[in-house]
Amino acid sequence: MNFEGQQILWVQTLWGVLHLLISSVVVMLLMMISVAFFIVIERKGLGMVQLRQGPNKVSVKGILQAVADGVKLFKKEVSFPVCLSHFTFALGPVICFFCAYSLYLVFPNSFGSNRFELGVLFFLCISSFSVYGVFLVGWLCDSRYAFLGAMRAIAQSISYEVFLSTVLFTSFLFVGSYDVFQGRSNEFFTSVFSLGLLMLWFIAALAETNRAPFDFVEGESELVAGYMVEYGGGGFALLALAEYSNIMFMSMMTGVMFFNSGMSSFLFGDIIFSVWVVFISYLFVLVRGTMPRYRYDLLMDLCWKILLPLSLGMFVLGAVICC
Repeated sequence: MNFEGQQILWVQTLWGVLHLLISSVVVMLLMMISVAFFIVIERKGLGMVQLRQGPNKVSVKGILQAVADGVKLFKKEVSFPVCLSHFTFALGPVICFFCAYSLYLVFPNSFGSNRFELGVLFFLCISSFSVYGVFLVGWLCDSRYAFLGAMRAIAQSISYEVFLSTVLFTSFLFVGSYDVFQGRSNEFFTSVFSLGLLMLWFIAALAETNRAPFDFVEGESELVAGYMVEYGGGGFALLALAEYSNIMFMSMMTGVMFFNSGMSSFLFGDIIFSVWVVFISYLFVLVRGTMPRYRYDLLMDLCWKILLPLSLGMFVLGAVICC
């Protein structure tokens, strides 16, 4: 290869890296904005379920409440424990935030250039690593309530990680690949077999995101705000964005696994896919507004004694069907 050919190759490689970086950053910024407004929508949705007013003072019907909350949180003075350095105390929320938004590298849009052949495994690795951020936040708060909330979150996440992985692998048996984008073209899960798997996956998503009826991390009568009880201002904003970002990502994975019908490479398919993601996100709000909190020992029994054997049976059945 001559010098001019090498220059062209280097330019193409650099342009590919820049395009990948720009598309990834744009997706993350858009999801950050959508998560901020999703928090407001949840507050208004819970107000409708409970027959009360939600946020309605900022702008028209409280539409710009997300902007007001963000400005207020990041302008507040941040207090630090005496026994910790500022860097150590800020490390926990940064890890949680980084893990939550790095998941969107596998976002299956039709116009992006970032294609992960092992996107499902990347999702499982990042979601497992985020447990360290939760533990670090609870430990650095130097509070028994925060530490107990972190221990609950870790035990719950690790337990349901096994169950969630089994359900995830069962669905991608029929795809034949770990690529999330190829999962969007899967048409098998419009069948009856997918209904039971969808119920199992939704339960796993609720437990994995620490949402009602499995929100033991933030039991108001027991642990106040759980592992983030000592964080305020920007640290609390990062933790809230990470938590609600996980809800949006789990809704996206639900749309990838169950609600596609093969429309993966057209603009209309992207629109339908986005509508499904928004609808599934609303289901998280509806469940929180209608269902009471589970007991913690019943949650663990439900995972290890009922849901995990049931998901393993579904996995074996799916393997038999694929063979």
